[in-house]
Amino acid sequence: MRLKRWKFFLKGIFGFFIGLFLLVLFLFAYYAKDLPRPERFTELSLVQPTRIFDRTGTVLLYEVYKEERRDRVSLGEVPASLKNAIIATEDANFSKHFGIDTRAIGRALLVNLRLRAPAQGAYTISKQLIRSTFLTRKKTLERKVQELILTLELERRYSKDEIFGFYLNQIPLGANAYGVGAGALTYFGKKAGALTLVESATLAAMIKAPSYYSPYGTHLEELLARKDYVLSRMVKTGYITKEQAERTSKEKVVFAQPSLGLRAPHFVLWVLDELLQTYGEDFV
Repeated sequence: MRLKRWKFFLKGIFGFFIGLFLLVLFLFAYYAKDLPRPERFTELSLVQPTRIFDRTGTVLLYEVYKEERRDRVSLGEVPASLKNAIIATEDANFSKHFGIDTRAIGRALLVNLRLRAPAQGAYTISKQLIRSTFLTRKKTLERKVQELILTLELERRYSKDEIFGFYLNQIPLGANAYGVGAGALTYFGKKAGALTLVESATLAAMIKAPSYYSPYGTHLEELLARKDYVLSRMVKTGYITKEQAERTSKEKVVFAQPSLGLRAPHFVLWVLDELLQTYGEDFV
């Protein structure tokens, strides 16, 4: 009698997992229709601003852009300090997982259950890239499934270096800056390759909530505290020593003054008028 009960129980468990597997397949098939193609990353023409310089070609007088300011950079142009700061803070297991970090998901679930609130997520760099490029932030079952499908497909099609390169040029950093190149120019007035360790940690600190952590807003202290958190994560992941972190955390972070307009307005407006007449507004 007991043996029959065990057989019945095992059949029930087996049937449950088969049903769950079929349900997952159905959801994937249903929500995968009409999804954007991940190969679009190699086709994306990231909009960059039109820059007007003085006659020496070194002094920037004005930038023309709409919603997105960009300064595209290659992976080799980004300093190790910035790459390491971002990986340590946003996705420490980036090189080890396939787009889904099961360990981070488990940790987030435990924290959320303990706090009885969705306080922590488990967004890998690949998932962040998919969300910022193709999907909305609306938390629905459909979006979650689509996000999972696209993340797995992204990881299948591209190398980790390619994915990280896409991410570095796509991540929003506030003030209309998209990508670390534009972020470096906006907040520090320099190219991404010239960022110091403390500047890299500060820029990486903004990724979580760019508007909230803006150095030009009312949460500068919170930004500097998160910068120290980024440095502590870099210590934990082995990118820098504790002594380096302590020394760097004491350095003053000097931000560029926010741009208030254009320089040499008569010249710039004349050049802009010529460009608009020659190429049209959309191209400029």
